[in-house]
Amino acid sequence: MEFMEGGDLRALLDRFQQKRKPRGFDLDKARIALQTAQALTFLHSLDPKVLHRDLKTKNILLTSDLEAKLSDFGVARKYTFTSMTAEVGTSLWMAPEVMLGDRYDTSADIFSFGVVLSELDSHLYPYAEARMTDSGQRVPDAALLQLVAMG
Repeated sequence: MEFMEGGDLRALLDRFQQKRKPRGFDLDKARIALQTAQALTFLHSLDPKVLHRDLKTKNILLTSDLEAKLSDFGVARKYTFTSMTAEVGTSLWMAPEVMLGDRYDTSADIFSFGVVLSELDSHLYPYAEARMTDSGQRVPDAALLQLVAMG
C-alpha cells in the first residue's frame, strides 16, 4: 500500500477555497482530472469491466506532487448487466439511474466523474450554491437528490 502524503482531493479543494485560490482549471487540476479519467478508463477496459461505484473527491488521493490515485474500492464490482441495480455510493455524486435503483453501467462512474470535475472547477461540494428562487435559501440535500433523480 502506498502512502499518499498529499491527502485527498476534497481536502486540497477545501484549502483552495479557504485561501481564495481562483476558481477554474490550471495545469495541476487538469492533470488530476486526466489521471482520474485514466484510472476509470483502466477499470472500464478490464474484462469484465469494473465499476468503482463511489467516485468522489474524498476517494482521489494525492502524492506530494499532486499525482492522483483512485482509492476506496470497497463497493467496486465487476460489471454484470443483470446485477447492477444496487443503490451504492455517496448520494451527491450518484447518477440518477443508481438513485432510482435502475440498471446502470460504466456511465454511472462517468456521471460521478462529471461531479468531480465540477468540484475541481469550483472548489465547492456538489450543488453547494443551489438556492431556492423564492427565498434564496440553500436547497436541502433531499430536494437536490430528487431533482437529480428526475433528470
